[in-house]
Amino acid sequence: MPPRKKKKKTGSLTWVILGVNLLCVMALLLSYLAPYINPNTFWPIAFFGIAYPLLLLLNMLFIIFWTIKRSKYLALSLLFILVGYAPLKKHFGLHAAPEEKVIKHPDSSSIRVLTYNIHLFRREDSDVQPKTKEEVTELIKSVSPDIVCLQEFYTRKKGKHNIKRQMTASLGLPFSYFHPVIENEYEAYGLIILSRYPIKNAGSIPAYKGKRTLNEVIYTDIVKDGRSFRVYNIHLQSIGFQPQDYAFVKDVQKRAFEPDNVASTKRIGGRLKRAFLERSIQAKHVKEDIDRCRKPFIITGDFNDTPLSYAVNTISSNLNNSFSEKGSGWGVTYNGDFPNFQIDYILSSKNFEVRNYQILKKKLSDHYAVWSDLKL
Repeated sequence: MPPRKKKKKTGSLTWVILGVNLLCVMALLLSYLAPYINPNTFWPIAFFGIAYPLLLLLNMLFIIFWTIKRSKYLALSLLFILVGYAPLKKHFGLHAAPEEKVIKHPDSSSIRVLTYNIHLFRREDSDVQPKTKEEVTELIKSVSPDIVCLQEFYTRKKGKHNIKRQMTASLGLPFSYFHPVIENEYEAYGLIILSRYPIKNAGSIPAYKGKRTLNEVIYTDIVKDGRSFRVYNIHLQSIGFQPQDYAFVKDVQKRAFEPDNVASTKRIGGRLKRAFLERSIQAKHVKEDIDRCRKPFIITGDFNDTPLSYAVNTISSNLNNSFSEKGSGWGVTYNGDFPNFQIDYILSSKNFEVRNYQILKKKLSDHYAVWSDLKL
């Protein structure tokens, strides 16, 4: 009778790696909870939500490691990634990108909606460039949208720099509603909705009740073929990074051992925390107005938050998410120095059918333009 083979003992290094794997799995599970826990109740949970892409990557690396080692522990991360299929679907689209003919020839039975934070016609944090306005207009025109929602829109009120008048004419969208959040006698900055179809009613919803800020929500009631629907244009609280914060994030590897590393990290963490708290309040107010709306509606804009966030989940609950329905690849709509995320969305009530979705990855702002075809 042949002698039995002795089981190979698990080395101490393997136990350490397994322990780290368990910590990454627990962090991944916490990220799944982030959309459901209000940061004002427990703010640390929001950081797990924003860290989801990194946590997903780490767990995938553990799967590869255990596969190479031919170890049963590969099931650990694999199981909990599969448990999180719904969060994964919010970040990664499994659909084919729209064909070129679809992009150039929209279906007249659908409503093509485009949202774009144009960053005052600046590329990232650079100064205004003379051609940027024309390039932004041409990019929007290339997909022939019926409704355009712009955030951080700037215009002069008169003269050759009246961008509102120029874009309305150039895009062939004769109806518009512009709501300035800052203005003087000569110029204004705010949110705008441009439409191919008549606007019968319009207004704004302060992101905070009784408090005027740079972050607000506007809406228009639009009529197409005798049917009325509402379009919301949203701009929620930004993180408010300063130049030194962007510089630190951009050069974090070079600065890792500098004495001010900890101070910079705490400062950035504090800005993120405040933004999480502010957006949770804003999202609640937006949700209250949406719940009162008796029309079919579309919600677009810059939420300044990721798919696994309380703010996005609060507003998007029980709605169509155009990216989840028709998106392709990893959803990234922000292209600034901070790690790239999906923070711009097109949502709609269940009265709409999502037909197409695309992120236009051309860097004319610190955001990408996003469009979707919706059939009412």
